[in-house]
Amino acid sequence: MSNNDLPQGEAPAQDIAQPGLRFLELAVYIMGGLLVLMLVVLLGGIAYKVSTRGEAPPAETKSVTLGGITTVNQMVLDGDRLALNTGTEIIVIDIRKGTVLTRIKLR
Repeated sequence: MSNNDLPQGEAPAQDIAQPGLRFLELAVYIMGGLLVLMLVVLLGGIAYKVSTRGEAPPAETKSVTLGGITTVNQMVLDGDRLALNTGTEIIVIDIRKGTVLTRIKLR
């Protein structure tokens, strides 16, 4: 069969083996398999985290003794710092540690 015997619009089939194509085809299969494997591992990790999620530990209660304060006129909270205005002094407390950081006497 020659090229002249083909019907109009059809090209001759080429069966020329190219050495690099086999390697590229194998690389695509390997990368596709790795991609699917990584997706399965990711979904498994998410499922594991959701199924083993524990409850948060209860918050510790801390007490601070301020000694002799009868009234608090104003309180201001900024992050983990609490400022108490008693009228005679301002007391700054670290609420995470439960400690008095500073006392500022007022006139």
